[in-house]
Amino acid sequence: MSKEIGLLVSKSRKGNQKAQIRLYDLHCKAMLIVALRYLKDKEEAKDAMQDGFLKAFLKLNDFADDMHFSAWLKKIIINTCLDKLKK
Repeated sequence: MSKEIGLLVSKSRKGNQKAQIRLYDLHCKAMLIVALRYLKDKEEAKDAMQDGFLKAFLKLNDFADDMHFSAWLKKIIINTCLDKLKK
């Protein structure tokens, strides 16, 4: 994990909204592409991506620092998409 991402994750865990926004900005395009692979409707994919980011920020304490943040986030986004498909 890069130093910048590690610092942003650390600050985000403490509730720093600017750090959360920066993490979002760095990953939102890639995560939307992931969501679009599962959900063909762009609005549904955006909703799933937003829900996934919310889940990630609420579970940041579960994130292990030796993991890649983007891989961890991608897993959450995929699971959120799969949950939407099940409904």
